[in-house]
Amino acid sequence: MTGTMVPLDHAVPEACTTPALFEATAAAVPDRPAVAMGETTLTYAELNSQANRLARRLVAHGVGPERLVVLAMPRSIEFVVAMLAVHKAGGAYVPVDPDYPEERRRHMLEAASAHCLLGLPGQAPAAMGVALEAGPPEPDLADQDRLGPLLPDHPAYVIFTSGSTGQPKGVVVTHRGIPNLAADYVRRQQLLPDSRLLAFASPSFDAAVAEFWPMWAAGGCLVLAPASDLIPGEPLAALVRDQGITHVTLPPSALAPLEEAGGLPAGLTLLVAGEACPAPVARRWARDRVMINAYGPTEATVAVTASEPLTGEGTPPIGRPITGVRTYILDNQLRPVPDGKVGELYTTGPGLARGYLRRPTTTAARFLPDPFGSPGDRMYRTGDRVRVGSDGQLLFVGRVDDQLKVRGHRIEPGEVESALLAVDGVAQAVVTAHDNRLVAYVVGAVSAEDLLPPLRKQLPAYLVPDLVVGLPSLPTSPNGKVDRAALPAPGTERAAAGRAPRTPMEILLAELFAEVLGVSSVGVEDSFFEIGGHSLLATRLVSRIRESLQIRLRVQAFFDAPTVARLAKVLEGALT
Repeated sequence: MTGTMVPLDHAVPEACTTPALFEATAAAVPDRPAVAMGETTLTYAELNSQANRLARRLVAHGVGPERLVVLAMPRSIEFVVAMLAVHKAGGAYVPVDPDYPEERRRHMLEAASAHCLLGLPGQAPAAMGVALEAGPPEPDLADQDRLGPLLPDHPAYVIFTSGSTGQPKGVVVTHRGIPNLAADYVRRQQLLPDSRLLAFASPSFDAAVAEFWPMWAAGGCLVLAPASDLIPGEPLAALVRDQGITHVTLPPSALAPLEEAGGLPAGLTLLVAGEACPAPVARRWARDRVMINAYGPTEATVAVTASEPLTGEGTPPIGRPITGVRTYILDNQLRPVPDGKVGELYTTGPGLARGYLRRPTTTAARFLPDPFGSPGDRMYRTGDRVRVGSDGQLLFVGRVDDQLKVRGHRIEPGEVESALLAVDGVAQAVVTAHDNRLVAYVVGAVSAEDLLPPLRKQLPAYLVPDLVVGLPSLPTSPNGKVDRAALPAPGTERAAAGRAPRTPMEILLAELFAEVLGVSSVGVEDSFFEIGGHSLLATRLVSRIRESLQIRLRVQAFFDAPTVARLAKVLEGALT
């Protein structure tokens, strides 16, 4: 820990709303930086005043408790102001990434049925604009300034997650669990007023909540950056160094590209989450820094358990329950399993979501009566299988269903499979994960080149398969169900698009493309991102190109020219 300041002397309230939590910090350290992006920094007093000003506009527009406000905005200080303003007005925000395909955005907007929409100019048609405004300090809102009292059990946000039925479902989360999460993370990560925490997660994912609120509870600075600077590898490594980042949360799969880019500063606190952390990753990254493994579903305010600092020895545990949380390991009859035995993880506590937005049947299937609590208590069925290790910490074993975690994203195969089956020519489709890639197995008279364009119009990038494997039929078990274990591993043979490479530069680049993608060959017109590539592999490819050509190549330049032919022209021009 590199901080030198003492912790704030105000305690995080056990049960309060997020405005009360933020306003307590703003009163304690008004002149400390609260959020920074590029050349713009707002102090706690400035951010509080900006949010108060917008909140009063929202109240006048009819926003209050139990009302939803869509935030159709990219990561920005304006997003932070808007999010805080919605909370101060009493409403709950629904983040909708403006880069999502139009069909997905339309479904989310229809499902939310929000009271109003906030967006930056040009980002969201018919939206109320959000802009930083100069002016005298704006006082905090009290309940008499709102349409009604704001209580901890009112909704704070709605996050849409992948849905097994083919459509994303909104999880309604209240204010009540956020102070518990913040208090635990402040202690666990030793956050101080001079800490600088990088906001790596997209605001459209609940992981951002675990970055914003612990940092603000500690009085430190939340550092934002454009998505192009957050690509694991050299861009992210440079950002961490240049911005003096002291704390960051990353999926374990993002660490390999950082290794190739020179790693992370010693002393930085690293929290990993979003997917299972392999033992070799913990062994490498637990050296020279505090490294914590956290676990939790969207339905329980981001985090349910977290480990003590990892030692790098053995299988990384997912830890013990965080502040205020209870966990149960149960068998299929909801009975506790003996210590050391594998069972399904259930959780309860203040962070438990209300349920799924306007989906009472789905809510009832996942949020069950808590047989070990008081009357009316509920528990959430996570679908994850765990056991207690010899040190008393929980160890993740696997899933009871087909849900996947790929590059930190929670994926319901059914949603992707539904999109595949909607494409003409697809008779059957199964989606699974292999080597941290999303793989689609398809039966039908259709090629990958035909499949991917319609999928991109419907699904966000993280749900579009990295690889498409054509099969004459899907393997089945004796009971007639698809046997996922019998699906063949994705092969390396593929048909290259367009002509073969001709120039020395094209030949070299084609070899490097194929090496990084793990395929036999690529064509010069193949787009890296349409034949299995993603941002993590892109940084690895850029690194290999730099090594081979001894040339400086920005990752963003590769994103602008993702084929062998186009990149060859860029590099040949740079070398002349």
